Formats: sequence, C-alpha cells, structure tokens
Amino acid sequence: MSGLVNALHVGKTSVLTSQKAIEVTGNNIANVNTPGYSRQTPVFSGYPTVNINGFVVGQGVKVENITRQHDVFLAKQINDKNATLGEETAKSTPLAEIERIISINEGGLASQIDAFFDSWQELSADPASTIARDAVIQGGQNLSRAFQSASNDLQRIRTNMDTALEARVEEVNLKLQQVADLNQRIASIESTGQSALSDRDTRDQLLTELSYTLGASYVENQGGMTSVMLPGGMPLVQDGTAMALQGVRVGGDLQLQLKVGSSVFDIGVDNLGGEFKGYLTVRDQLVPSLQGDLDKLAYNIATEVNTQHQAGVGLDGVGGRDFFAAPATESGSAWGLSVALSDPTQLAAGTTAATGDNTNVLEIAALGQKAIVNGTETFVGFYAGIASKVGLEVNQNELTRGGSDDALVQLQNLRDSSEGVSLEEEMINLIKFQKGFEASAKFLSTIDEMMDTLLTIKR
Repeated sequence: MSGLVNALHVGKTSVLTSQKAIEVTGNNIANVNTPGYSRQTPVFSGYPTVNINGFVVGQGVKVENITRQHDVFLAKQINDKNATLGEETAKSTPLAEIERIISINEGGLASQIDAFFDSWQELSADPASTIARDAVIQGGQNLSRAFQSASNDLQRIRTNMDTALEARVEEVNLKLQQVADLNQRIASIESTGQSALSDRDTRDQLLTELSYTLGASYVENQGGMTSVMLPGGMPLVQDGTAMALQGVRVGGDLQLQLKVGSSVFDIGVDNLGGEFKGYLTVRDQLVPSLQGDLDKLAYNIATEVNTQHQAGVGLDGVGGRDFFAAPATESGSAWGLSVALSDPTQLAAGTTAATGDNTNVLEIAALGQKAIVNGTETFVGFYAGIASKVGLEVNQNELTRGGSDDALVQLQNLRDSSEGVSLEEEMINLIKFQKGFEASAKFLSTIDEMMDTLLTIKR
C-alpha cells in the first residue's frame, strides 16, 4: 500500500508540474506582442530518489525554476547600435534644415553674391545711370538680407536644439528613477530565491531606451542591480539611487548638468551619446562652424568692397565712403551686414566725378572673380566649399543612420529568434504539456483503481 501512496505523490507532482508549465506557456503566448519581453522556460528537476524495499524509486518532478532567454552579448550589441542610431537620427532633421539654408540653388546666397557683382558689372556700361546705381544698392541690400536670413536660420536651429534637449530631460529622469526602483525590486525578490523575470524585462527595455537617448551603458552586480553610466563614465544610476539631469540657461544656451548628491557637474558633448550627443554636436560644433564661415565670407566681401569703394568718387564729388556699413569684427558680420549708402549718387563708380568714369566700378566688379578669401578662393567658391561641407555631413549622416538602422534590425531579428516568443513553438509546448497533464491524470486514476481493488480484497 505504501508503494501506491508513493505513486499517488508522484502523480500529484506530475499534474502540478504540467499545470505550471502550461501557465508559463500561456504567459509566453499572452506576451507575444509585449516590447522587450523575453521568452520564459520552466526548468524541471526530479525529487530525490528514496529506497523502498530495496529499490531506488523516484519521487516525482517539480518546476525547479523559470528562466528567461537572455543573451547579454546580444543586448550589448543592440544598445551600442541604438546609441549610434539615436545620435544620427537626432542630427538628420537639423541637417536637412541646414542643407536648405546653405544651398547653391537659385535664390540662395551664392546667386545673391553673383547678382551683386553682376550689378556692378552692369553699372560699368553706364556709370551715370540712376537705374543701374539703384540696382547696385538693391543688390547690396538683397545680399545683406540673404546673409542675415542664413545667420538667423542657423541661430534658430541652435535654439530648436535647446528646446529639444529641455523636452527630453524630464523624460530621461523619469526613466532613470524607474531603473533605480526596479533595481531595488529585483534585488529584493531575487534575494528570496525567486526570479524577477518581468521586472528584468522592463528594466532591459528602459536601458535600451536610455542607450538611444543618452548612449548610456550599464553593468550588473551580483545582487542583480545595474549601474548605469554615460559614455564619459559619469554615473546615472547606482543601485537604488538615480542621479538627475538638469538644464540651465547660460548665456542664452542650454547647459546640461548632472546632479550627483550635492554636487553638480557640467555635461558636454564628449560625455554623451545617442540623441543628446546628436543634438549637441549640431548645436555646439556644426552650426557654430557654419556661422563662422558665413561671418568670414560676409566680412571679406564687406571689407574688400569698402576698400575699393573708398578709392572712388561719387557723382557728388565726395570720395572715401564705405559701401557696406563697416563690420567691427569678423564675428557677427553675416548677421550685421548692411548697405551704408541710400543715395545712388554716392556710389563711387569712377576715380573722378565725371559721369562717364567707370574705372572704379570695374575694379569692384572684378572682385567677384578674384581669389580673395584665404588668398585662394573666390567669394562664390568659398561659399561652395561651405555648401559642400554641409552636403558631406548630410551624406555621412544618411549612410551612418541607414547602416545603423539595418544593423539594428538584424540584431533585433536575431534577438527575436532566440529570445522572443514563437507561437509555433509555444503551441507545440502547449500540446506537449497538455498530454503530460492528461497522462498524469490517467496515472492518478489508475492508482486510484488499484487502491480500490486492494480495499475490495481486504473487505
């Protein structure tokens, strides 16, 4: 009779184990579309055997553990590609806008430079013409407005980068706090010997999002807590404590800072990755470089035209005048460029006040074809170099972003195949565990009948 009791116990463990396995399978199926969910697998193990009447007999089966499919190396690869994709994606929109501003198309700054010097050339044919003189002043004003527009548009992009960063700071801080909270929960649950599988999936999903936003990396300690840090090594989360990002305005620009306890540290582009690095690269490196180039071009045009214009005399007999309002320094010249003259008679077309004297206007018109900027480039040639630099940035961004996107898709497909839920596989498991449950139930029924038979004999 004791053997049948032992068999009943074995049947009971088999039924309960099959039932638990079906629950795990059902949970996998339920989360087939949950982002970041990792497939869970029940781990079976037998109870220790015992010696009954000289025979070693098994005592049934139990679910020893429930594990999740997780590849640490693959997760690191995905996070690395996410950081690159975030950086390049953040750059793509402002780069498209910059390409529109620094264009070589009709109506762009290059065509305004050409039109300005063409107007001087046309004036040389009839230096006394009021219409031609008005056209020169109008050309100078159009050129000034083109420089101002480009300079303002570039500054607006910098402002938009600040706005984008400010909007993301609060969201990032919320995710950092969630990771810290999950650290505590996971450590607390797993210290009791249980598995915090769903919490680990949620934390992994947050870490993936933080790598896209900040390029954040992480390491896990033996207690199950992760330490999250910026690419430059600054800590973001340590065990159950989250640091806080904050943005403060310094001289009109947004300065990112990291608050660690009572200390505050400035964060620059070298400390960041992901979207934040993309925003700051455009704001602090690319746009200032382009603004500097435009300032240099505007300054050179203004000073060269002014120098030559001062050598001539207007129809009123007065010489030594500037055509453009003289820029004080190269910095800010594009934004501040303006025409100093309003009266067409003040244009110094010749070296004398004679109405047919076009000697000076020919010299000014010739400036458009001279290699003046850096001693090697014409004004339009230098601008074409700026546009070319922008084009290279755009092309490089498209290539890197496309490559990162493709690589990430491949890595995610690899993850889905190894860690994600396969409905076909789960259906097979479901049938297998269901059959196990039915067989266990049949086994219990058989033992029950055997015990009834024994009891009948005893009566």
